[in-house]
Amino acid sequence: MSSATLPGRPDREHFECVDAVFRRRVAEHPDKVAARDSTGSSSYAELWDRAVRLAGALRGRGVGTGDAVGILGVGDRDTLVAMLGILLAGGHFVPIDPDCPAERIERMTTIAGAALVLTTSEHRLPAGVGVDSRPVRDLVEQPGPADPLDLLPAGDPDRPAYVIFTSGSTGAPKAVAVPHGALTALCLRPGVLRRDPDETLLVHTVLTFDTAMFEIWGALLVGASVLCAPRRALSLHETADLLRDARVTTAVLTPAVFALLADHHPDALGELRCLMVGGDVMPREQALRVLDRFPELEFLNTYGPTENTVISTAFRLNGWDRQGSSVPIGTALAGATCHVLDERLRPLPPGEVGDLHLGGDRLALGYVGDPAMTEQRFLPDPFSDRPGARMYRTGDRAALRADGTVEFHGREDDELKVRGHRIHLAEVEALLAADPEVREVVATAVGTGHQRHVRAFVRPTAPGVDPLAVRTRLAGRAPQHLVPDELALVDAFPLKPSGKVDREALKALPFPQAPEAAPAVGTDDRAVLARFWLERTGTPAGNGADFFHAGGTSLDLILLIESIAVAFGVRLDFADVYGLRSFEELHDMVLTHRQEVDA
Repeated sequence: MSSATLPGRPDREHFECVDAVFRRRVAEHPDKVAARDSTGSSSYAELWDRAVRLAGALRGRGVGTGDAVGILGVGDRDTLVAMLGILLAGGHFVPIDPDCPAERIERMTTIAGAALVLTTSEHRLPAGVGVDSRPVRDLVEQPGPADPLDLLPAGDPDRPAYVIFTSGSTGAPKAVAVPHGALTALCLRPGVLRRDPDETLLVHTVLTFDTAMFEIWGALLVGASVLCAPRRALSLHETADLLRDARVTTAVLTPAVFALLADHHPDALGELRCLMVGGDVMPREQALRVLDRFPELEFLNTYGPTENTVISTAFRLNGWDRQGSSVPIGTALAGATCHVLDERLRPLPPGEVGDLHLGGDRLALGYVGDPAMTEQRFLPDPFSDRPGARMYRTGDRAALRADGTVEFHGREDDELKVRGHRIHLAEVEALLAADPEVREVVATAVGTGHQRHVRAFVRPTAPGVDPLAVRTRLAGRAPQHLVPDELALVDAFPLKPSGKVDREALKALPFPQAPEAAPAVGTDDRAVLARFWLERTGTPAGNGADFFHAGGTSLDLILLIESIAVAFGVRLDFADVYGLRSFEELHDMVLTHRQEVDA
């Protein structure tokens, strides 16, 4: 996808190439620490030198202007080198979650057109993925041209910088291509998002969630630093410890994680200079508590789809009048426009709920390989006098307040946010329908706010189908956020007079409840732990399944670890518990750690 898709784009403030801006920061302070991770630190000059060598190696392997290159890894220094090296070579990067199943990775690389995947740290592509892969460190260290910069193409801020996948309403993932200039404009334009050079941003978000793009480039493009979390997924106390690190000044949290920290480790939030919460609905109760306890904290509620480069609007809670039942999502940021419209694209007055549309020059280029969907969601902007201007139809419902701020009022379709990830129920249904034991499936959204989750109802092909086995097989083919939190079997779906499935009636059906856990007696550690396991997975302990196959999610695991810390006085690392294969292994780990604490 080239800049030809956006005719007539004039030069705009801070609409530049990512690598060009980073090169300026290198010239300004080459020896300043740019990034720290669990293995060490790198200065701006060191990151630049390794990225230039990587770019030369990539050019030597045939990577050219407009080519997609995958990155399998987490947010560490290798990843930063990979991103910058790909951009310098003229390509754009495609983040890939190391935990993603082989089938999903194969599909992503095919859609994005990535013939090469760079692997970082200890990560390797799973068997069955038919794409060439090379470790970043090997390519950086191989002999290259004396001056690789002479071989690199000229930059173009309208070229894609990265492609990130979101859930698709058609049942297939959508590949969103975001240009260089949109990312640099997000990070550099004056406003509440622009960070100061003396800051350190925490990088802890999975790379396939576009918040990571702001965590990384929101720091490096202004000459600040990043502290890369040691693991992609963290327990609650590990996250709290990172926020307490004196070097960290700014962090971005999903509402679900924010709510847990506000409930269990509120002091960690007060250590920050700036806290941004985004990716779903801000929990009002926890927001008020944090605001009252830490009035000096710069506290932002942010909103924005991937199609408008991470963040479109922001609301500063400091000074909030606290009116209304929800926290506003704020006003449009520099370079963005925000319109609440009726079905005929006419502006609505304050107080009336309508469709939220976003404009400005930070829109994505579109969906890779899907011009029809691009045309459907990216419309001509009737409110702009710029030739070729577009606006994005978000599918979100919103209303303007009298003061011009925007309030979020949910979705117009079956899309929802689960732990910060955009999910279309149609994609969940398509994935489940591919199972040989599933005849029909309907996925529904239950719960509200940051506690919203997916419940799936399945008509099996024959009696005796095990719903846990269906869910387990799906977990082997799909990312975890697309695996329903709950799954039940039904003989038939309730229907409307039109013959369509009555989803509201389906959600009202009695859902099979997990059996009651035996009450903990005395100091029976196993009984206490079994109760925690049942509460978080919905499956009794001891059936041989690991935590996720038993029905738990990553958020459930965070809560389980927190419950164990309170009840047993032991701190378990998320990564250690994540790899356990059964309740028995968890029980043994807790006993071992407790003996160490008691010794």
